[in-house]
Amino acid sequence: MKTQTLVERLFIAGTTKSVIGLGITTTIGYGTLYYSFTIMSGEIQNEFGWTKTFIFGIFSLGILLGGFLAPLVGKLLDKHGARNIMSVGSFLCTLGLVFLSLIETQWHYIGAILFLEIVSTLVLYEAAFVAFAQLAGNNARLPITQITLIAGFASTIFWPLISFLLTIFSWRDVYLMLSFFHIAIAFPIHYIVLKKDLLINSQVEEKTIFSQSLQLEGKIRKHSIIVVGIVFTLIAIPITVMQTHFLGLMQGFGFEIASAIALGALIGPAQVGARFLEIFISKKISPLVSGIISTSIMSLGILCLIFSGYEPLLATLFVLFYGAGQGLSNIIRGSIPLYLFGQTNFGKTTGNINMYRTIMVAFVPFGFAYMIENFGVYVSSMLLFTITIIATILLLFLYKNIQKDTLWN
Repeated sequence: MKTQTLVERLFIAGTTKSVIGLGITTTIGYGTLYYSFTIMSGEIQNEFGWTKTFIFGIFSLGILLGGFLAPLVGKLLDKHGARNIMSVGSFLCTLGLVFLSLIETQWHYIGAILFLEIVSTLVLYEAAFVAFAQLAGNNARLPITQITLIAGFASTIFWPLISFLLTIFSWRDVYLMLSFFHIAIAFPIHYIVLKKDLLINSQVEEKTIFSQSLQLEGKIRKHSIIVVGIVFTLIAIPITVMQTHFLGLMQGFGFEIASAIALGALIGPAQVGARFLEIFISKKISPLVSGIISTSIMSLGILCLIFSGYEPLLATLFVLFYGAGQGLSNIIRGSIPLYLFGQTNFGKTTGNINMYRTIMVAFVPFGFAYMIENFGVYVSSMLLFTITIIATILLLFLYKNIQKDTLWN
C-alpha cells in the first residue's frame, strides 16, 4: 500500500498550487481593495475635505452595484473559466487603483470607487470558490477552507503595511504600490496556477464522507436556494456591523478605545482558529452542520456582548465566539451551495444567492448607525442576536427537512 506524502494528506489532488496561489491572491484582494479603505479613506478626506458620508456612501454604492452584477459574474466564470476571468480581474483592479491614485474631483472619486467595487467581484472569495468547484468538483470544501485560512491574515498584513507606507509616501503613491500587487503578483498567479480552459471537473477522487453533493433538483432545489439566500443575507448583517461599527459598539458598552482595539485584535486569530479546526471536522460533519455551528456560536458571542457591561471576560468571550463564527461563515458561503446543489452552474447559483447578501452589505453601515443613534447599543445588539438566531433556525429547518426530503414537497 502506497504511503501518502504530507502534501497528499493536506490537499485534494491537483489543488496544492491553486490553494497556495489563490490564498495569496485573495489576501491581496481583500487587503488592497477592502481593508485598505479603512485607512486610506481618512487620507482622502484630509486632502479634499469631503464628508465621511460622501466617501463611505460611494463605497457602499459600489458594493451595491457589485451585488447586482454577481449573477452575471457567476455566469462568466461558468462559461469562460476562472483562469480567464480572475486574470482579467487582476488587470482591471490594477487600472482601478491607478485611477484612484490620480483623482482630483468628486466625480473622479465616484468613477474610481464604483469601478473598483464592480471589478473586485472578479478576484475575491466568490470567484475563487468557483475556481475550486471547477478544479476539485464536489470535493471543493477543503480547498475553500484552506484559502480562507490564508486570507484570514489580510488585515493583519495590510493594515500595518499601509500604515507604515503612509509614514514615508503619500496616499497616492501607496495606492500605486497596491496596484503593483495585482499586476505583478496576482495576475501571474491567476494565469499560471489555474488551468487553461478550466471548467467543471467531475473526475476528482472523493476523499471525505461529505464530498458527495446532494444535487438537489426541482422544487426542493428552488426552495433550498431561497432559504440559503436568506440565511447568507442575515449572516451578512452582524458581520458587516462588526467590520464598520466595532469600536463604536464597544465604546457604547463602556470600553475605552484602547481596550476595544485590543479586543478587536482577537477576532482575526479566532477566525483563523475556527477555519483551521474546520479542516479536521469537515470529514465528519456536513457543511450544513458547520453552518449551524457558525451561526450558533456567533449568536452566543453577541449574547456575551449584551451582558458584558464593563466585564472584560464576557467581552473577550464575545470576540472569540463571534470571530470563530465569522471565520466559519466565509467557508459555508462556498461549501453549502456546493453540497446542496453541486458543481454544475456553480458560478450562476452562487451569484444568484450572494446577490442579496451583497446588497444587504451595502445598506448595513448606514442602517445600523441609525439604529444605534435612535435606539442605543443594547437594542441594536439584541437585533443582531435575533438575526443570528433566525439564521440558525432556518439552517436547522433546512437540515432536518432535507434529511427527510420533505422541503415543501
